[in-house]
Amino acid sequence: MSEKMTKLMIVNDEQENIVSPLLQTKLPVHNNSVIIESTLLDSNVDHHQYNLFVSTKQVKSPIENLSNNNDFKSATISFDNINYTIGDKAIKGALNTRWTAGIFPFWKPIPKKQILTNVSGIFTPGMNALLGPTGCGKSTLLDILADRKGSRGLSGNVLVSGQPRPSYFKYIIGYVTQDDIISETLTVRENLLFSANVRLPSSIKANERIDRVNQIIHDLDLHSCADTLIGTDFVRGVSGGEKKRTSIGMELVLSPNVLFLDEPTTGLDACTAQNVMACLHKLSRQERTIIFSIHQPRYSIFKLFDTVLFLSAGHNIYLGPSTEVLPYFASNAFNCEEHDNPADFVLDILIKSNNSSSMTLQTAYLHSTMYSYNSKMIKNEIHQSKDSDDYMLKYDVSRPYPSEFRCVAQRTLCNVLRNPALVTSQIISVIIYGLFTGLIFNKLEKTVEPGVYNRFGAIFFIISCQVLGATSALEPLIKERALFIHENVSGYYRVSSFFLAKIIVDLPLVHIIPSMIYTIITFFLTGLRQSIHHFFIFLITNLMAKIFGSAMCYCVAASTSTLGVALVMIICGYVTMMLFSGFLIDLTSIVEFLRWIRWISVFRYSSNVLAINEFRNLTLCYSSDIDTCFIKGEDILFRRHISYATTWDLWLNILAIFLIAIGFFSMAYIQLLRIKKFK
Repeated sequence: MSEKMTKLMIVNDEQENIVSPLLQTKLPVHNNSVIIESTLLDSNVDHHQYNLFVSTKQVKSPIENLSNNNDFKSATISFDNINYTIGDKAIKGALNTRWTAGIFPFWKPIPKKQILTNVSGIFTPGMNALLGPTGCGKSTLLDILADRKGSRGLSGNVLVSGQPRPSYFKYIIGYVTQDDIISETLTVRENLLFSANVRLPSSIKANERIDRVNQIIHDLDLHSCADTLIGTDFVRGVSGGEKKRTSIGMELVLSPNVLFLDEPTTGLDACTAQNVMACLHKLSRQERTIIFSIHQPRYSIFKLFDTVLFLSAGHNIYLGPSTEVLPYFASNAFNCEEHDNPADFVLDILIKSNNSSSMTLQTAYLHSTMYSYNSKMIKNEIHQSKDSDDYMLKYDVSRPYPSEFRCVAQRTLCNVLRNPALVTSQIISVIIYGLFTGLIFNKLEKTVEPGVYNRFGAIFFIISCQVLGATSALEPLIKERALFIHENVSGYYRVSSFFLAKIIVDLPLVHIIPSMIYTIITFFLTGLRQSIHHFFIFLITNLMAKIFGSAMCYCVAASTSTLGVALVMIICGYVTMMLFSGFLIDLTSIVEFLRWIRWISVFRYSSNVLAINEFRNLTLCYSSDIDTCFIKGEDILFRRHISYATTWDLWLNILAIFLIAIGFFSMAYIQLLRIKKFK
């Protein structure tokens, strides 16, 4: 750590208790006191050693660190010549491009744009802030350092304590997103316990995990809201500041030595933002490397920063102690007025500066002693790491699958049971439509006209209600998509754990149980044939139709993050299958090159099963003479080109529905694997 940085951290800590029981470094204890050795370095004085004594009588024992050697080690993040480019390398055919952009603007190619240019620096333990105007690349740099940016268009090196990042680096560090992405139906404590249960290795016992969560609640001052729901659209929950601190706590369960935060004060009032940043400052005093992007902080927050990196148009403008910001810019002919906020002062310069002055600041930094010192620090880190033991390479990230799946399934169950809008609407809607269907098709005469027509109408309506009813769960699935991406990329759980939990827990409660309620009501209220055998076939068919509708919703929700697009995709798929069900048009009259669609129409297979179940061995009468009853139901099936001769003909349709549903479930799982998890 640099001389100025060490001095700054000591000065900032003089007025606060720097020993927090959370994520504590193991320190020697004498007579109920902790001795913290700090070195104050200054170019004008000799090296001095100070002992700070803090009573530990009211402080709990330090929580054991997760590294294999059980000793906490601080980490530095160094980066050299980071370049990041988006867009196409070259746009060919100017005339064609103009024509395409004019007719189809969404096909317009993105021009090549340099977001970051030769950005280098080093972040040491403490508060490290990334500042700059909107669009300067600070969030991009943060994601690159946290290993959350795709490799396309990216070049440069990022090192951890002078060594390359391990492949699982993003799983063992903390990353708090700008938007608080946490489960809304769980309490603060339950969210923290979930994070601890799925992310900590099995060597950490259950009681130790609970103690860790309780300690985090204590250190983040979440006592008053620990057992309060985060909050949904229908249930009021915790405040914005409490939600932000909960998001931070979700990452602290790992005892990370590096914590990244993207705009931690976004959406918070001034007082709440101050409290959140003060909490982070307290954590940074434990030799944690906290790196965050922030937009226009107030002066009381700016004072908490140890290191500041200013970016302008993707270039380094300044990287050094926060106390040296004003002297540095004054040396470049930019003087700050008295009582002006240094952060606002610099940001105003960067926003108002034209290209020439921006280039002047970039050149000034590259020729400054600050740049030379940072480069020297990076080289020293690399040199010292050659003889050091990289404890990160020893970190065990493996976790038993059963316990991981159990935790994800339990949370999925809570999400369903604590979502009254979804559960209640499903139950009420199926009861209403079940009664509605039963009243309409209560009397189905055993006549050719209108008996046959009404029976096919009942079959089509029942199948349509089952399949279309699955779309009600589309919005919750899309909302949960962002949570899944964040937790999966952070190493909370495997994709298979999340997917199986949805299949085993969410599917029965949200789809199958309502489907059974609707099936029971409609079967006994309508005039369909009543017997145990017919009910069993009727129930199986309805359940398979509902499962198919759910599978298609899962697939669409995994493919898009926009509800409007998802609804269009679902409706197009359902309408196409309806057209090829055989109810609206004779399938033999459809043109040959479109006729193949009937083989993937679940509406066709489902209606075939119910038609066979209803008309086989049924005798129909003439409507004009009800005493003349010699028309067989098999004749109706034959006219509709429905195979019915054997039992296999019926079960073949059910098998087809099952295979199509499995196909959509498989595509949903593949989409979850392929989903873009990096920005």
